[in-house]
Amino acid sequence: MRLFFAINFSQEFKERFYSISKDFQTFHEPIKYEPIEKLHLTLLFLGEVNESLITIINEKVKPLTEIFSFEKILFDKVGVFKNFKQPRILWIGAEENLELKNLSEELKLIAHELNITIDEKDFHPHITIGRIKGLLSREFIEFIKSYKFEPFSVVIESFQLMESRLDRSGSKYYIQESYKFKEIKLCQMKEMKNSSS
Repeated sequence: MRLFFAINFSQEFKERFYSISKDFQTFHEPIKYEPIEKLHLTLLFLGEVNESLITIINEKVKPLTEIFSFEKILFDKVGVFKNFKQPRILWIGAEENLELKNLSEELKLIAHELNITIDEKDFHPHITIGRIKGLLSREFIEFIKSYKFEPFSVVIESFQLMESRLDRSGSKYYIQESYKFKEIKLCQMKEMKNSSS
């Protein structure tokens, strides 16, 4: 099974992400854009994992919901990986978030404990909106560099263990398990709502 940990979003926020994506889709560039239903934030990609490990993965991951709490992340930019000379991924990015970074590191430790080979790249919160398949025009690169949108916040209440399955139309994502963070104090939630409005 091809597995990864991710944060999924409500339809409302997926539509906000996709409206940004559509601004780039007006260009005729060699990019395969992600459909709205696949927009997510990856916490850790596990790759191919034996199905027999799912139960023990869940047992080790669930206690993390008692350590980490609801978290707000601010999306405020677009960019590319690796870089503009060798662009491979077009993304919507969020401010660096220590809580989510620490969660990703804890998930890495669990993967190591279970001898699952993972990508050791540093965690940078982002949503992939397109996969670049060729050379980009200079005009399009300048458009990316100059593109701005009104920053917005999302409160993260849970994360999921996802499975990616391939079929004739491409990959599709399925939730294997969902992990809800412990609740936070009401005053903290009010503060989050006030700062995001």
